[in-house]
Amino acid sequence: MTRWIESEIEALARPSILLVEDDSDICDLLSTLLQLAGYKPTACRSAEEGLECLRAQQFDLVLTDYMLPIRTGGWLIQQAEAEGLLEATPALLVTAHPHPIEAKGVEVILKPFDLDDLVDRIKQKLGGGEPARPARRKRAGSKQSSGFGSRGHGGEECPDPIELILYVSAHSPQSESALENIQEVLTRYKSSRVNLTIHDLSKNPRQGGADGIALTPTLVKASQGPRTFILGHITNPELLLELLESCEES
Repeated sequence: MTRWIESEIEALARPSILLVEDDSDICDLLSTLLQLAGYKPTACRSAEEGLECLRAQQFDLVLTDYMLPIRTGGWLIQQAEAEGLLEATPALLVTAHPHPIEAKGVEVILKPFDLDDLVDRIKQKLGGGEPARPARRKRAGSKQSSGFGSRGHGGEECPDPIELILYVSAHSPQSESALENIQEVLTRYKSSRVNLTIHDLSKNPRQGGADGIALTPTLVKASQGPRTFILGHITNPELLLELLESCEES
């Protein structure tokens, strides 16, 4: 009972964020990111649903995409302000448009954006204070990844070369860690069978246009069937191995 009470108190201490995003993959990723950063996200998939949430409860911050079904995130913020729902609540608007129409007076985060930068912007909006971070729990059955790939098999073959594209942002710890993890996994495979292309979107954002990249780091498997995406901080080697599952040991 004591642990349950402590858990509830910890949850109440976290700043609450209303997240409005209609893309399910990005919404799930951002929700997880915000939780790991010590926030308490509430996810909505439309501007209308987001407005109802604001009418029902107070949030510490609103993070909304601009292009949403029917109404835009700009409309959501304008309507909420008109109803007096954002008097003490800052808002951030995410968009790929350099000049969104319904975004006057709103702080904008341009796509593609980096996960670390997003957390920093949220901290700034909330006064720069560190959120109450949730206690880390060891996952049952989880495997240690230290030293993964150090055996250097280099003897696995694929029926056709696999093309991987990694979209990163320079000077981002998330992107740097993702690149290190991917390179470590790729030591298990012959370089002629797996090709890795790296695009730094902080230098050329247009390179992410073909895959519709909204944030970094993102890994794309661009060959052998439909494109497959891994969004965010790539720390689990098993996710990478699943992308290369057509490779078999010789």
